[in-house]
Amino acid sequence: MVYDMKLWPDSFEAIQAGTKTVEMRLNDEKRKKIQIGDILQFMNTLTQEVICCVVLDKRVFPSFKELYEVYDKISIGYKESEEAKPEDMYAYYPKEDIETYGALAIQVCSLSLLTPKLLVDSGICPTCFDRKYGNCLYGDITDKLIYQDEKIVCFFAGNPRTTGHTIISSVVHYKDMLTAPKDLVIDIYSFAHRLMQGIQKIFQCESVYLCTMCDGPMNHFHIQLIPRYKDEMRGSRNFVKERGTYVLDKEKLSLLQAYAIEENL
Repeated sequence: MVYDMKLWPDSFEAIQAGTKTVEMRLNDEKRKKIQIGDILQFMNTLTQEVICCVVLDKRVFPSFKELYEVYDKISIGYKESEEAKPEDMYAYYPKEDIETYGALAIQVCSLSLLTPKLLVDSGICPTCFDRKYGNCLYGDITDKLIYQDEKIVCFFAGNPRTTGHTIISSVVHYKDMLTAPKDLVIDIYSFAHRLMQGIQKIFQCESVYLCTMCDGPMNHFHIQLIPRYKDEMRGSRNFVKERGTYVLDKEKLSLLQAYAIEENL
């Protein structure tokens, strides 16, 4: 879900800079709906500028007094020279409302500062998050996309270990092959078998290695196809070659896309 909120300029700028990581709100009925992984769109009340932030955590407190005892003053928006007092929140909320609803601490991070690690540490799958919110984390993959259907997404790696490095991922979230349905595993490995032949033919490599190492807390089931060229040594060191930058080769991308369609993958 995406929620709109307004911020005073100083709070807006602190979140934008990454120094303010906790937004404090009344825990009223509207804010109770906010969940970890949601997007908050903050608008600067002075400039109307908008920044989007992901919710990484939320905690409810009986009052702002207890909230202030947990978080350091910089993280909740104060400057080093300022004194942080729970009574400051009376400027925003009546005392009786605070007593009725309590206080809410929302840990946030702007999308411009967001990393996969921050999402994983919050129990959010980076792949699912990226797809849900328009490739905001890894960027648009249009220039890398080889094939997609209701079960499988296949694309060139954005940080390849070698030319032709390809990712095959499930659409629906599964942590790894152990948790994925048998029919999906069969589909993905059948897809990989045929695509490896296409990669070898189009990229003129000597072999294509397959690996899957989904072993973290919030992995998204995928396998990697890594070409090995004739001037490279054989062996597992090919799985850990230094990563590079993806360079679009329109001809090879089109050939592999056409190969996938022709083979009815």
